[in-house]
Amino acid sequence: MQPLAPGSLRILHLSDTHLTGDGALHQGSTDTTAALEAVLASAEGVPDVGLVVVSGDVSEDGSRESYAAVRDLVGGWAERHGTAFVTVPGNHDLREGFRGALANGHVLGEGGRPLAHTMEHLPPTVPVSGRSVVAGRRIVTVDTSVPGAGYGEVSEHALERLRAALGSEDAPGGSVVVLHHPPLPAPTALHDALRLRNPEALAAVLRDSDVRVVLGGHQHHHAVGSLAGVPVLVAPAVANDTDVVGAYREESAHIDAGYLVVDLAEDGSVWSTPVRVPRPDSDPLAFHHDADTVARIIDAAG
Repeated sequence: MQPLAPGSLRILHLSDTHLTGDGALHQGSTDTTAALEAVLASAEGVPDVGLVVVSGDVSEDGSRESYAAVRDLVGGWAERHGTAFVTVPGNHDLREGFRGALANGHVLGEGGRPLAHTMEHLPPTVPVSGRSVVAGRRIVTVDTSVPGAGYGEVSEHALERLRAALGSEDAPGGSVVVLHHPPLPAPTALHDALRLRNPEALAAVLRDSDVRVVLGGHQHHHAVGSLAGVPVLVAPAVANDTDVVGAYREESAHIDAGYLVVDLAEDGSVWSTPVRVPRPDSDPLAFHHDADTVARIIDAAG
C-alpha cells in the first residue's frame, strides 16, 4: 500500500467483531476470535496507521470476557503499532460490560498511549459517548444502540453530546464520527428493520459542521453513501459477509472477513479502500434464514 500523504490520518476501520466470552461460534459457524486475529495479521501490511476503529457489535454476548479479548487483541495491535484505538457499542453490545473493559470506548490515544478515565458509574440507560483528538482530528463516538432492541437511534442525550463535542476548538483538521447503525439504506428486510430510525436528527447536527467522514458498521457488508453532504463509510464485518444480492426478505451470510483503510487528507478529502481477508474455504454459507424466520427475528428485535 502507498505511504501516507503528509498531513493525512490513516484509519484502520474494523466492525462487527462479535466476539464471545466462551469461544462459542457466531451463528454456529464462525470462530470470530480467529477471524479477528486473521484481520489483524493482514493489517500488519498496512503502513502508517494512526487510528484503529471498531464500529460496534464488538461482542456477541455482552460478556466482560469478550470485551477484554477485544481490548487485548485490537488494543495490543494498536499499542505495538503506536496507534490510537477507539470503539463504540452496537446493538449486540451491553453497555455495562462494554464500559467495564473499554470505558467510554476511547481506549488508546496518539502513539498507542492509554487514555485516563474517571471512575464514574453510569447506568445502562445512558449512551456511551466519548471524544479524543488524533493527528489534529476530533474523533467522536456516538452510541446508536437501544437497550433491548436491534434497531438504532440517536437519542437526545447522544445528540447533545455530539453537538458539544463538535463545538470545541481543539481539532483544526476537522472531525470523524464513529457509530454502529449507518444512516444509509439497508440491503435486506432484516437490516431495514434494524436500521437507524432517526437519521434526519443526525443530519441536522452534521450539516454545516466540520465532520469529514462518518464511520459505521452493522450491515456486515461494505457500503458508501452520504448524509448532509458528509461521506458515510460502512466497513465489512469481521464475523461474516451479508449476501446483499439474495432474496430481500431472506437473510444469508458467507464466512468472510474484511476491513477498510481510510485516509483523511489534510484538505479534508477522504480516500477509502476495502480489504478482503482470505479464509481457508471459499465463502461457505455462514447461515440462511428464510422469510418466515426473518419476520420472527424482526418481531423479537423490537
